[in-house]
Amino acid sequence: MAQTTQSENRLPSPAAPAPPTVLPSAILRPAMQSLQQALAIARPEKWKAPSAITAESTSDIGSIQRDLDRTLPPLVTASDASPGSVPQLLPSYRNVEALYDVVVRVTQTSVLAAPTQQSVAFQQATLSLQRARRDFGDLIDSAAQSQDRRFHDVQVKLTTLQSAPPPPPPPVCPPPPPVRKTRSRAKPTPKPVPKPTTPSPSTN
Repeated sequence: MAQTTQSENRLPSPAAPAPPTVLPSAILRPAMQSLQQALAIARPEKWKAPSAITAESTSDIGSIQRDLDRTLPPLVTASDASPGSVPQLLPSYRNVEALYDVVVRVTQTSVLAAPTQQSVAFQQATLSLQRARRDFGDLIDSAAQSQDRRFHDVQVKLTTLQSAPPPPPPPVCPPPPPVRKTRSRAKPTPKPVPKPTTPSPSTN
């Protein structure tokens, strides 16, 4: 048991789970639902306003509906696929910004000309969309800071690698000494032995 406990103590502690990433669709969903409810009961043709203002409100409401049905959904889907990428978040955010300007214009007109129920619905939708804009902007700021930190970490690593001294060259083994060739000495040529001379016989 003691050995098991010691081995368990030596195991590395599990890493803390990463905080969940809030998706843009989750941020925008309450505002989109509130806005759809306001559009469902809007009757701008019956508002007590000059015909030019009524025509403008009718056109704005149609533009809001088309944006919610066609333009914004694919942008949000792309943002949900990469919630940590600023380039993927910006198209949705810019669309929401433009949508907010139109909603505010319709809401201001509804306060002056629409029945109370329709006016209150647009005011609630405007407040909900305003909160969504703020939270969406915070998400983009967080993603930008995260990308900056990663870029800074990469720069630090590159700088560290560039400033590190190069590794020493591997040791070179000295070449073996040359083998000296021993020259064989030539044997001395033996001198010729003179032949003994035979005395010539004497004559009497």
